[in-house]
Amino acid sequence: MLEKLAHTSIGLGFASIGLTVLTWVKEKGESPEEKAHAERFGNFVGLWAPTFFLLGIYLLKLKELGYEAEAEKLKGELESLKEKFD
Repeated sequence: MLEKLAHTSIGLGFASIGLTVLTWVKEKGESPEEKAHAERFGNFVGLWAPTFFLLGIYLLKLKELGYEAEAEKLKGELESLKEKFD
């Protein structure tokens, strides 16, 4: 489970890099204000990438240290709580 979450997080990091470029190109307008907005919004989205990469590395490290069983236990507890409130 931790490995799957880690790889998903790393994938989201790469996707956010692509989304940054796409956002910057798509939002870029003709006026200086529109160009400035596109640049700021692109930078905002670009800040997601390091967070996702760091989370992915952290999750891989937890798996390496042997915390997979604890993660599965927490998953089971969350599922039982979900069933209780549904």
